[in-house]
Amino acid sequence: FFGLGQAIFLSLHARPFAAYLVAGLIASAFGLWLSRQRIIPFFTVLMLFATFAGASLVQFHLYLVQAPTLKKPVYTASLIGAIVSVEPRDGRTRLVIAPSLIDGIKNADVPAKIRISLQGAIHAVPGDIFSGKAKLFPLGVPETPGDPDFARALYFDGIGGTGFALGRNYQIEPKNRAGTSLLEATGRLRLAIMARINQTLPELQAGLANAILVGERGGVPPELAEDLRKSGLAHLLAISGLHMGLLCGVVFFVARLVLSMIPAIALRYPIKKWSAVAGFMVGALYLLLSGATVPTQRAFVMTAIVLFAVLVDRRAISLRLVAIAALVVMVVRPDAVLGASFQLSFAAVTVLVAFYQGPGAKWMATGRDVAAWERAGRYFGLLLITGVMVTAITAPIIGFHFGRVSLLGVLANLVAIPLMALWIMPCIVATLVFMPFGLEVVPLTILSPALEILIHLARLVAGQDWGLWYVARPSAMVVAPILLALLWGVIWRKWPVRGLAMVPVLGAIGTMFFVYQPDILVGGSQKDWVIRNPVNGTLVFNGKISSFHRSIWMSRFGINPSKAVMQTDRCGESVCWFERNGQRIVIAETIDDPFYICRHADIIVVLKQDFPKGACKTRPLIIDDDVLWWQGGAAAFLPVKGEPAMYRTVRDTSGYWPWISIGGR
Repeated sequence: FFGLGQAIFLSLHARPFAAYLVAGLIASAFGLWLSRQRIIPFFTVLMLFATFAGASLVQFHLYLVQAPTLKKPVYTASLIGAIVSVEPRDGRTRLVIAPSLIDGIKNADVPAKIRISLQGAIHAVPGDIFSGKAKLFPLGVPETPGDPDFARALYFDGIGGTGFALGRNYQIEPKNRAGTSLLEATGRLRLAIMARINQTLPELQAGLANAILVGERGGVPPELAEDLRKSGLAHLLAISGLHMGLLCGVVFFVARLVLSMIPAIALRYPIKKWSAVAGFMVGALYLLLSGATVPTQRAFVMTAIVLFAVLVDRRAISLRLVAIAALVVMVVRPDAVLGASFQLSFAAVTVLVAFYQGPGAKWMATGRDVAAWERAGRYFGLLLITGVMVTAITAPIIGFHFGRVSLLGVLANLVAIPLMALWIMPCIVATLVFMPFGLEVVPLTILSPALEILIHLARLVAGQDWGLWYVARPSAMVVAPILLALLWGVIWRKWPVRGLAMVPVLGAIGTMFFVYQPDILVGGSQKDWVIRNPVNGTLVFNGKISSFHRSIWMSRFGINPSKAVMQTDRCGESVCWFERNGQRIVIAETIDDPFYICRHADIIVVLKQDFPKGACKTRPLIIDDDVLWWQGGAAAFLPVKGEPAMYRTVRDTSGYWPWISIGGR
């Protein structure tokens, strides 16, 4: 409910007054005092209090991160600032810069950080000074209502604009290494590790190794990244609980093994606790090297709690551990609750911990006299059960965010996870140990065949189109209650209370009857559009649609790219006419004869021209330049059961937030 409060807050149309949240906190706190002797009322009020607390924390974070953002595109002849981070990205380099000067923008309006792209690879490290020409843009808002919102995460990262350097007329001046901050030192260390790996391994393998070791996925080619997603192996690229657990586990057990071989130490000192400290230190280093992403934060917090439990001789793995990790991540980064990374990580971990605390506990226990083949069979059996559970619990989230679910991911992970546990991660640990001595070539050479097997596995599974299930994106009002019901059922053990999970399930079922897919999407860039045939689900795009928007919208409507030829079409005419649900629709960039259009169209879309007011005696639905410029992209819904046609804009759905800039405001 703490996270639910954050999600509700960020889903509002605008930031509410802080006084409302304070009043809610005070009222619910007073309710806790009044109901302190009755458990059910107390718990009910506690959920309300947690919801207000989560929302209040987002309000506080917005106060902390508030900074100017760009409102309109800017060509600047002089951009000067310190480089915060360097990210190689598929033939280009992405820099995050803390600008001290942006020519053409007042100092008071300069964002705290901006992100720009440069062509090719450059030699720069965090702390260096960048100066040059650039074109900068406001944070990108969703192209149409319901499209992914990338701007919110950038704003919480402190980034107020994006863009690219103009040509190669820029300079990068090295900073004096004295007085280097921890962030800059870590960034330089990451780049140095990546350079060593790139020199030793082939390109594809180096990209994977960099992703696993330092969390930098820019070196993974788009084709391979897509194969990993299709095969259900993309989680191997995001440093998460699997990586952190294996890394710290390897360090813990190796340290304990080495110490136990020295009787003078093993018989006098708590070597198990010393090994836990060693695992914690390596985990903290791994967190810094990986860029401290949400999955890594969650994994580190959980691993740290496990190791701390070893130090104080307490039970480590429990749902309370998951809850503490979730609270820590939500306190540090409250916008994470709406992201796929947070949702997938905690959904998978929660169901696994609940299972292995309950029914799976006795299956995990193996006697010492059990044969090796039986242990191996039990290991792969539990791995299969784990894969099935994780696939089932994460399917609604993956379908909502990405429009497809990998059915073969369970089988692919039967090979990939043992490969990670027994081959890849031990080599990663050895690489970290040997690299300061210049001997990283030995573990990386041993690592190379394992990465090659992983690449071939991803390609093999991704090539089976029947193993991917493409789904039209469901509504958040359907997915969220289902996940809430699953979480409620996992946490509670007694059926009278567990049965309350049916309440959100019934709510989700009821919502399904009132949620419709849009029939027309018109991009806020005033270039791209798509219209759907509700009878057979096929799509028609404009003649020169961008590949990015085409893939986003196909995924949104659940269309398999391999079947795009049969399920999509294009209209390359200057004026495109359609008939859907008895409605005549016209879509054009400009219209020469508005009076003719008025007489023959029920829905009029004009991308780059204001449609004359009063031109139509009837009242058609009109989406024109005036709407798209000031309100953003639009999603139109054709009449259903006698209801009138209507449209919603990005401003209607995304609201008024600092990261939403439409029409220069």
